Amino acid sequence: MRRYPVSLLLALALLVLSQAPALAEAENAAFNMQAFRKNFAAGLSGLAGQTNFPALTEENVQVDKVDKAGAFGGLDIYAVKGRLAPAEGQSQPFLLFVSADGQFHVSDIVNLYAGRSIFKDARERMRAEDLKGFGHSLLKGAPDKPVVIYVSDPFCPYCRQAFAYLLDKKQAFSELRLAHFPLSSHPGADIACALMAWAEAKAPKKALDFVRFGYGELPVPKVADKSPENMKKAWEEVAGAYLGRFPELKALGKSGAAIVKALGDSKYDRVVSEDMARATGMGISGTPIIFVGSTRVEGFDEGRLNELLK
Repeated sequence: MRRYPVSLLLALALLVLSQAPALAEAENAAFNMQAFRKNFAAGLSGLAGQTNFPALTEENVQVDKVDKAGAFGGLDIYAVKGRLAPAEGQSQPFLLFVSADGQFHVSDIVNLYAGRSIFKDARERMRAEDLKGFGHSLLKGAPDKPVVIYVSDPFCPYCRQAFAYLLDKKQAFSELRLAHFPLSSHPGADIACALMAWAEAKAPKKALDFVRFGYGELPVPKVADKSPENMKKAWEEVAGAYLGRFPELKALGKSGAAIVKALGDSKYDRVVSEDMARATGMGISGTPIIFVGSTRVEGFDEGRLNELLK
């Protein structure tokens, strides 16, 4: 399975620490866009040449929206939302707080007396915007309830617990959406997610069954290490288990190995990669993450979820 360079995802996870509201660039003429793009590209250029890290120039820094987020110590701080778009490979979203001169990135500013970030409201507004269209609809619930977006890995034990919990909360949400985030520490999870994406496109009536199987009955491959041979074995084991449960997968291949080959660099694999890129752009690096409306819950915090899903 092909993945966007891990080094770039990690670099963005470090850089993208904050979120803020955004409006059109034309409404924020005081922000030095040219300087920001130049400085951002120059800062990333030091990573160029490392394994799988693409060379980037300011032309690769695409800014979609800018908005003034606040002021501190005489500096106006702007929220900048955009994408790093290398000539080859998948683009990566970013959300940064940047000084008006385009020179400094500010991760956060906390008012100690109030005990809160001065960017809190801006983050929440931007989060609500970023969540629009994120994830894949699994289940409809009750009207007038919040949408739940579940960022998850099918082989994460806490994700499996959270999935079972959410299925029992159908009357507490209007829709349950799944965003794929298979962790590199779980060999075979990426194939499972790609097969769920295949079901969404090719067997929509079975899509929820594919997810239930992946988060319940599907055995987690046991491998001694992440050698190419063991990774291939894990992929084929997962694909074979799905094939044994869902014969319609014969449309992809008649064996686990054939299915793995068919999924390589397929549109279903790219669906998973796109979910991961979008989640990374929101500062997500682990699972599970559960959004109830725009409220973000880290991990399977059953107490917090009970408060939100009444």
